[in-house]
Amino acid sequence: MAGNVNINRSFITLLSYGILIFIIIYLLFFQPRTITMQADEFYAVMKPQCPVFKCSENGSQQIQQFLNCSNENENLLEKAYERKYIGCNFWAVGGIGNQIWRFASLYGLGRFTGRHPYFEARNPPQMERLMEIAEVFPMMHEILQVKNPPDSIIKKYHFADDCCKFDNPKKLLGLPEKYVKIAGDYMQSYKFFHPYRDEIRKVYDCGPTVKASAALFSNDLYKNDTSLKLCAHIRRGDFIKDIMLESKEDFTIPALRYAFNYLKEKEKKNISMTFIGNDRDFVTNLSLADVGFFQIYTPEAKSRGEDMCFGINHCDAMVLTASGSTFGWWIAYLMKPNSPIFYNSQITDNADFTKDVHDFDIFPEEWIMLTSKDGKAEHETKWWHQRKNKPPDLPSDKMDPWT
Repeated sequence: MAGNVNINRSFITLLSYGILIFIIIYLLFFQPRTITMQADEFYAVMKPQCPVFKCSENGSQQIQQFLNCSNENENLLEKAYERKYIGCNFWAVGGIGNQIWRFASLYGLGRFTGRHPYFEARNPPQMERLMEIAEVFPMMHEILQVKNPPDSIIKKYHFADDCCKFDNPKKLLGLPEKYVKIAGDYMQSYKFFHPYRDEIRKVYDCGPTVKASAALFSNDLYKNDTSLKLCAHIRRGDFIKDIMLESKEDFTIPALRYAFNYLKEKEKKNISMTFIGNDRDFVTNLSLADVGFFQIYTPEAKSRGEDMCFGINHCDAMVLTASGSTFGWWIAYLMKPNSPIFYNSQITDNADFTKDVHDFDIFPEEWIMLTSKDGKAEHETKWWHQRKNKPPDLPSDKMDPWT
């Protein structure tokens, strides 16, 4: 009897050990895992890999590879002494379009002068907006310096004072001060950064989480539709009472018809229409049945970042129905190269504001400017100053201190 008890105890002990070993193996190798994106993974997909050669067991080669691929060995204190900065004025923070335009222009000026772009930490509303930037455009967030230098060490200059007029960056070369701050705020001329367009496109590559959300939205929206996607950005809302000309039917319908015919002649394929914006009532009342679109999509607006990244990555051509919208402008600028872009030649209500006067500083020459008249859109070949028989308003050669 005692022998049977011992046998049973041994069996139970072995069985317990066996179950414990099975549980350990299951937990280590077979347990389902939740896929999450860690912080290092978030930026790894954005970061270009440095060119490396395959290391051998030779220690000197490993050290040489490290020096070739990293600046971590440099003295950070020496780099801090050498670094110079360029910042700007902030009259108003603005929306995401204004924010990224401001930084892009500082980036271009910094690249030209060898300075690092910075925003002042003393501007709380702008600091709050950086959280949105960090998710939508993480590389801008990584490059941007947030500083709070005392006024006594900042040298201020009148440069790019007009919101939308190009100023000559050569005037900023050779300045000895560590911190240079310019009076310009919006700096909405593409000429400040256009020489570095490939870099700007990398800076404003949509973050992985927002890009994945936009891709999922596109797949759900288009499903098996392989037609060319013409998109139109609609901006009304605050523009109705603002100086900027809002999207209006008398331009939108003729412009879409012009764009359709232009693309149909060029691409020889089906063309679908997608609207980006939050005024669905305006869109649904547009009479487009006779234009010839394969499909017309009027999706619900998503977050600003998702809408912007959807347009950038999933539109083949763009119509800016409210040319004063910086949000729409940046979607168009960041779309794949050579995408046809159409926009209204009239930018503001009275067509005489600085954005109208300096249209040649705001819109790339390859974009297609349209003028609507008597229900028909035509390709406008003259800038505002040419249509008014006036000389272009160009920057002066001097730069005064700003106090």
